[in-house]
Amino acid sequence: MGKGKRLRAQRVKDQSARRTRELAPEPSRPVSTDDMGGGRMSSYTRREISKQVYAWMILLSYLEGALDGADGLPENLFAPQTPDESDEDYAARIKTDRLVVETQAMAGSPAEQVAEVLSSWVPRSLVPGVVDHLAAEGLRQLDTATPDPDQWQAGARPLLGILCPPKHWEAALDQLEALSTSRLKINDVTAGHLTGQPVATVHAAAALVTWLYGRPDIIADPAAARLELAEKAGKFGEFVF
Repeated sequence: MGKGKRLRAQRVKDQSARRTRELAPEPSRPVSTDDMGGGRMSSYTRREISKQVYAWMILLSYLEGALDGADGLPENLFAPQTPDESDEDYAARIKTDRLVVETQAMAGSPAEQVAEVLSSWVPRSLVPGVVDHLAAEGLRQLDTATPDPDQWQAGARPLLGILCPPKHWEAALDQLEALSTSRLKINDVTAGHLTGQPVATVHAAAALVTWLYGRPDIIADPAAARLELAEKAGKFGEFVF
């Protein structure tokens, strides 16, 4: 087999591996705080910067899904069960929602972008740091705003329906409630779920922060804020990739 064919075969193998895993593998080399010389930063510094960059990338994908990716989706996607909706009807609707979301993910939607970031670059050991940085983006906006937790959860639920893998919906809803009640602070409840449900926690944090960007009383110019995130991700991404 020629070199070109070997490289193509390896790329196909790598893509297949990413599709079957949800988080990236842990690095094979230990993290070091020693500078590498030649102006290159230590692996520890690069790792710390990467947490922030991955959080920005995930948030940008969520913002894309919220602002651009909901066209053609049911208005009640992933909505709570209504009083006049039977258990059977609710289960059937959620099953349909699941199929819609899975179809969109296969079509290259923002949901696939989030999955790609997690499976390619974010190992389990980095998830707490990524969640911390996602929360920090929201906490910057909460200095001057106090959203009602119930309203916050209701607004973020559809975002989970669009972007979170259906198998993580239940765990993500638990984290959505815990994080909105704690105003994005990582307490004992959220920390426990973070250990057992890292993917769900990332999605819950991203959905809550994204909802803030859709509130003009909280963020006056969402487009400018989104551009600022993209510029920061691009600038600091040079140190990571």
